[in-house]
Amino acid sequence: MERLRDVEMMTLSEFHYKYYAQEYKEIDNEYELHKMAFLIRNAKATKNVGTEKSPKEEYVFKEFKDFFDYENALKLIDEPFEEKKEEVATSKLSPAQLAVQHNSRKG
Repeated sequence: MERLRDVEMMTLSEFHYKYYAQEYKEIDNEYELHKMAFLIRNAKATKNVGTEKSPKEEYVFKEFKDFFDYENALKLIDEPFEEKKEEVATSKLSPAQLAVQHNSRKG
């Protein structure tokens, strides 16, 4: 009963913070379940490609990559690191060249 002893040793403020954090954790879990249900519904989506006399349905997403592009998602995560590598490579430029490069960026 180590856990019960921990609860008995807690202050009232600690208890409220832990309770508050647990509520957030449960809402996050509920969010994930609902998101999964929504994705399952989307993965099963079909569209009508036949005619009125001979209806035919096919899946909207023919391949998994059409539904979720894993490689592209990884690239989006790696972009900030790639930019930092470029910045390190450009650090060998003179201050004037760095200013020109910085001012030519979009945004």
